[in-house]
Amino acid sequence: MPHNEHGLSDEVKDNIDRKLGDEWSEWVGDLSKYEKEIKEGKTTFLLFYFVSLFVLTLVVMCGYYLISPRLAQFHPMADTFLFGGIIAVCAFFYLYSFLLLLTLATGVNFVFASKKEGLHIEWIYPVVYKIASMFKISKDRIGHSLVKVNNALIYTTKKQFQASNLLVLLPRCLDKDTRTKVVGITGKYGCTVFTATGGSSARQMLKKVRPDAIIGVACERDLVAGMTDSPHHVPVLAIANKRPNGPCKDTVIDVEEFEKAVRFLLKK
Repeated sequence: MPHNEHGLSDEVKDNIDRKLGDEWSEWVGDLSKYEKEIKEGKTTFLLFYFVSLFVLTLVVMCGYYLISPRLAQFHPMADTFLFGGIIAVCAFFYLYSFLLLLTLATGVNFVFASKKEGLHIEWIYPVVYKIASMFKISKDRIGHSLVKVNNALIYTTKKQFQASNLLVLLPRCLDKDTRTKVVGITGKYGCTVFTATGGSSARQMLKKVRPDAIIGVACERDLVAGMTDSPHHVPVLAIANKRPNGPCKDTVIDVEEFEKAVRFLLKK
């Protein structure tokens, strides 16, 4: 393999020289240690989600323990009201989490009785990522697991929703063959397709098209960011790409999975 004057192979130098997003700033072109395809089940995110929920509960209760004496001195009912409020909030989140597990285990929608959105619990993501990193679980693996949980929740809505204006967001990095197949599918079903150059361009397209459903194709980091930014009333089916040549270059997806998502949202 030819090398340049810096001792790097041309292939590695090409990867280093690519202009990547800030989220891939750590990429140095070493394909030998790179996960070209991430396969992470729903259990990974759910495990760290519940660990994070428990940690947050401990933090809140410790905070309450520290301020409780002062509240009691201020007014006896103040301490009672605060404690009751904390218990009510915790009960809500633990009940929601139990219904989340029940939904994923049975395929019956216990979480969103009349809605069709995916998983919108962005407030806990930073805690999940931080705790997972302590166990050497990468942000991409957690993101991949989160995407699977999100998609599973949307698929449990079954006949509760049918899109009339479906927007497909594609990354610039798809290889030519995959892009041709995907565009062929969107043309077949009459979807609006847009190649996003970044988060800002995707948001502008959302404002312009005002879709009632979205299929996003990207890396896990961009998918999670897009799911967070999207309107909560718009379901987002996310499809993580595979990156055999590293991030942002000639990525591929499971085309059958993509068409399944299109058919589901359009009820074809």
